[in-house]
Amino acid sequence: MSTVETEGFKEFEQLLIKISNEFGYRESTRNVLTPSVKEAMSALVPISKAIARRNTGRMQDSIRVDARIPNAKDKLSSYVKPDDAVIAVLSAKQSAVSLGEEFGTAKKAGHPFLRPALEQNQSLVLRRLSALLAFRLNAYTTRKLKGK
Repeated sequence: MSTVETEGFKEFEQLLIKISNEFGYRESTRNVLTPSVKEAMSALVPISKAIARRNTGRMQDSIRVDARIPNAKDKLSSYVKPDDAVIAVLSAKQSAVSLGEEFGTAKKAGHPFLRPALEQNQSLVLRRLSALLAFRLNAYTTRKLKGK
């Protein structure tokens, strides 16, 4: 597994706490974090489609990104931490075909297309997320302060 170096998150966390205190946690999460995370992860959709094998194209067409505040079911996953504010999921429509392609079956080896897209492009997603958060935080804060 690769590692990614990050910096500036302490300041970012402090800014999020300030915005949450001023405007409300759920509202700021819904209007800033969730759309930023979804848009940053959306860069992986065409990459996943390029890696996925094509037969009818239905599996490739079903690849998408969803971002949300973690629910109780999400929190059962070992990938979701208790203090995660937002999660993003890169997925293909769950079927025997897509699961067999990603993980393999008893009769054939897997041909992963979702995991490699994410693992090989972590830095791309983080760069996009950083830029999107900076833009949305500034726009949201400006808009909210004008409304006060």
